[in-house]
Amino acid sequence: MLLFRTAGVDNTTLLSAQRVSTRLNFFALGFGTAAWAPLVPFAQQRLHLNHADFGLLLLCAGIGSMVAMPATGALVQRVGCRVLIGFALLLLLAVLPGLTIWNTSLMMAISLFLFGVAAGSFGVALNLQAVIVEKNSLRSLMSSFHGMCSLGGLAGVMTVTCLLAAGVSPLVSAVAISMLLLAISILAVPACLAEIEKEEATEESAPEQKKTGWKLPNRVILMIGIMCFIAFLSEGAAMDWSGIYLTSKYQVSTAYAGLAYTFFAITMTLGRFSGRYLLKSLGEKNIVSYSAACAALGLVVVVTAPHWFVVLLGYALVGFGCSNIVPVMFSRVGRQSLMPKAAALSCVSTIAYTGSLTGPALIGIVGQVTSLTIVFTIVAAMLLVIAFFNKFTRVDPVSNHA
Repeated sequence: MLLFRTAGVDNTTLLSAQRVSTRLNFFALGFGTAAWAPLVPFAQQRLHLNHADFGLLLLCAGIGSMVAMPATGALVQRVGCRVLIGFALLLLLAVLPGLTIWNTSLMMAISLFLFGVAAGSFGVALNLQAVIVEKNSLRSLMSSFHGMCSLGGLAGVMTVTCLLAAGVSPLVSAVAISMLLLAISILAVPACLAEIEKEEATEESAPEQKKTGWKLPNRVILMIGIMCFIAFLSEGAAMDWSGIYLTSKYQVSTAYAGLAYTFFAITMTLGRFSGRYLLKSLGEKNIVSYSAACAALGLVVVVTAPHWFVVLLGYALVGFGCSNIVPVMFSRVGRQSLMPKAAALSCVSTIAYTGSLTGPALIGIVGQVTSLTIVFTIVAAMLLVIAFFNKFTRVDPVSNHA
């Protein structure tokens, strides 16, 4: 049963178009947000901010996303996914060039806030569309959707890094990314879901929220949320601080600072697309523990590397380790019966994205007081908590996940 209204189009053809649209939009989400990573060192140097002040500035993006996500969740029931995805894409491509030119903290704060609004709104609306398209397609698609996001992130960071290395200015590089996002939006947005049927949106989620709104979430759900928080914190550390780490500790040119996140994104993408095979080979219990250990080892390599080339290897291990933790955790939330699924997913998502959105700011603040090396060591230790919590959050049957 389709959850939107479109007349005169064959359902099979319509679903096929929606799957393509969802994949393209996930690619655009990764492409646009990851393009910011190689530009971060330029922004810090342009504004002459220390790690703590720059971390507080990055918090503006997190605040923007935290404001946008619940607002998008409410608006999507009224206007559908298409309007919100289109709005978010246009805002993202409009704001990105500004992040390369502003010389005042106030203008950067406003731009980062809008950047966060765009990313947060885009993510919520797109993930809802992905859930509906997967349900209507009657087959597992979520891992491939998120794999496209990782692929987009890899393409975004590599494109900007190559342009910067070739001597192209940050502004022109950002404009090039915006033009590519505009082309993708023209292809992808028209086939997005125009309307969400009210009975699906309200009958399942609203009563559950009413029943559980004032109750403390189940401890297993809280642990899953914390596990996702740590994984997203590690991803945020790689996106926003890997380039600064290379330039500040190893004096790597800012033109090549994006290489750290590039290596992270390459292995993240490979891990996502091979996730189903790895899950069948290792089992759900082992893949989470091994992934957490791999990511922790990667950060240890980062902080102990004698040369910046070795740092790239460390970030590659972090990317591969983080690639499958969150998908497995969200799968567990979808299979558990301890809480209503909508309430549980909302709880886990809020905790998880807090790590991605506010984590980089916390890293900057703590890093200024101590050092980025010490902060990354702390994050490595936190990753081992995922392996520990994994023993207490398993949900059967695991075979349904494959």
